[in-house]
Amino acid sequence: MPSNQLNHIQVLRAISVLFVFFYHLKNDIFQNGYLGVDIFFVISGLVISLKLHENYEKTNIINIKEFFIKRIKRIYPVLLFFLFTTFLIILIFSPLDTILSNFKHLTFALLGIANFSYLIAKKDYFDNVFEDPLHHTWSLGVEEQFYLIYPFFLAACFFIFKKKISKIILTLLCLIVIGAYTTHQYSEDRMLIFYLPFFRFWQFLFG
Repeated sequence: MPSNQLNHIQVLRAISVLFVFFYHLKNDIFQNGYLGVDIFFVISGLVISLKLHENYEKTNIINIKEFFIKRIKRIYPVLLFFLFTTFLIILIFSPLDTILSNFKHLTFALLGIANFSYLIAKKDYFDNVFEDPLHHTWSLGVEEQFYLIYPFFLAACFFIFKKKISKIILTLLCLIVIGAYTTHQYSEDRMLIFYLPFFRFWQFLFG
């Protein structure tokens, strides 16, 4: 990947992080700052696609095992440190019922399914994010679920279309259109389209 392309990606990442950061400060100017998460999903899809394609060009296969090992090494050391530190703070300063509730969400975050736990619990992100220190792990859950599926999907595309990139891109475009349209159709169910990975994967594919 060209260095200037990587620089553009890093700038976009910084912008998306700033959007989310200022949103959490309850700054009226950034009342739509949560959209930084959507930007980050698009960036993540782009980066992962570039890495998988680069790997395929070099070896003529997508090494899924190597991909998962790299993702685990990148995500879990920081995640474990964050969850452990957060739980210690909760343990010291929170009442027992809050500790038990947060321990449940911490476990779901560790398993990469925090988005499902908040959806099942009917906890709206916009009502709960400023009180729950673990709530933002929902987005990491969606990302991890994408990582579990996408390498297999892309490997299947390369196998079926025999390196014909135009056909792979056309397939991705169809899925993006279907995903965006379906998200619009279910837009009244805010929590469903917010947490459920089906309504988020098209953003990664857009990248």
